[in-house]
Amino acid sequence: MKKKCWNLLVVGLLTIPLGIGSIAQAENTIEQSSQTVQTETSMSETQQTESSQTEDSQDTQEEAVSPDVTNLSPAKRATPEQEVMAPDPETDEIAAEDARSASLPVEVYAAVSLKPIYRVYNPNSGEHLHTLNGGEKDNLMSLGWVYEGISMQIDGSGSDLYRAYNPNSGEHFYTKDYNEINKIKRAGWRYEGVAWKVPNGGKKVYRLFNPNARDAGSHHYTLLESEKNDLVKRGWRYEGVSWSVTGGAITAKSTNVINSVPYISQYTPVKAPWGCASASLAMLLGSKNIRPSLKTMQDKLPMYPSNPNGQKGNVYTGAGFGWVIKPNALAAYGKTYGGNTVDISGSNTVQIINRVLSGQPVLYYGYSSYQNNADKNRNHCKVIAGYNGGKFLVYDPLYYSSNAGAGSGGKNMLYDHGARAWITMGQFNAERDGRAITIQ
Repeated sequence: MKKKCWNLLVVGLLTIPLGIGSIAQAENTIEQSSQTVQTETSMSETQQTESSQTEDSQDTQEEAVSPDVTNLSPAKRATPEQEVMAPDPETDEIAAEDARSASLPVEVYAAVSLKPIYRVYNPNSGEHLHTLNGGEKDNLMSLGWVYEGISMQIDGSGSDLYRAYNPNSGEHFYTKDYNEINKIKRAGWRYEGVAWKVPNGGKKVYRLFNPNARDAGSHHYTLLESEKNDLVKRGWRYEGVSWSVTGGAITAKSTNVINSVPYISQYTPVKAPWGCASASLAMLLGSKNIRPSLKTMQDKLPMYPSNPNGQKGNVYTGAGFGWVIKPNALAAYGKTYGGNTVDISGSNTVQIINRVLSGQPVLYYGYSSYQNNADKNRNHCKVIAGYNGGKFLVYDPLYYSSNAGAGSGGKNMLYDHGARAWITMGQFNAERDGRAITIQ
């Protein structure tokens, strides 16, 4: 991918053109016609799995819990009572999931009475596209475009904003002046119709042209006067106020560590090698400063068969173990301690990201570090306590200390990341089965 220096200027509050390629034809035509855009113009519409998987125990001395969250300290190696040596990590599977997750959106919402204009980005061309059509946004994302949020907001009334496409470059062009559309149509551009309607007054959207560009993105649209002025200093040509919008951009929160989530071990001070669900639930409750006795939580965990969705097997000895308590029963159990725990099974990765960004830790069902790679049953509970740049901060109760490092558990390095570790979206999606709960 070839990056242009001016692409680095794009910030969350600006509006930028969309497309995929470069302007090969009709560049001069647009440049000449752009002289007509000198006054403000407006726009307004512009598993449940059952298995015999066991959670093996570790036998080491309890270590002091560190309050540090993001600088994940190295730890002494724990010595497990039993190891299940696993094959090399399935790196191809994880790599594929990372690639598929690269363009996951973080959802943002327009003001109540306004319509959002979505912006997506093509990492191969450096092109940005603005669209009112959520279906178009989703389709482009499925092709590898990255969702960047809301670039502007409209009220649905006003004048037509037209859109055209250059099949040679992938460039998309927006204008309120249909004379410009006629000129570029004669030069080979495809008229795509009314993009949306724009109001006759409001926040100004400035248009600039890069005379040196030969790829997509030669036209740039921004709400920021400071950016406009900076681009002019860099050689761009200011072409006037192209249209107006009612509301500005909305930048999505992109990182959050929920510091209120405590790390709780299923080994100390209460040794329950099959008690990951209670320990993970205790982390959710602890984020709301609800701190029941972990021993009581393990002792009173709903059990099968008295509760059909309860845990099958003793949390202390593993006798009769078949499966971990199911999420609906675990969420109901959390409520008995005063927590507003809810079953969110079926949530997609984006929805989980948004919950974490809004301060809700998420308990999910995945694999343990003792997992044999041939066993695809998810019988281990962990907690997501943060999100940053495409990675989740995961607290795994299957360690003695919050400082326990990678490789100090069951030695399956595909899942033995340590007590607190940042894992990629690919790693997360490769192991999760969709079952999850959170606390609101």
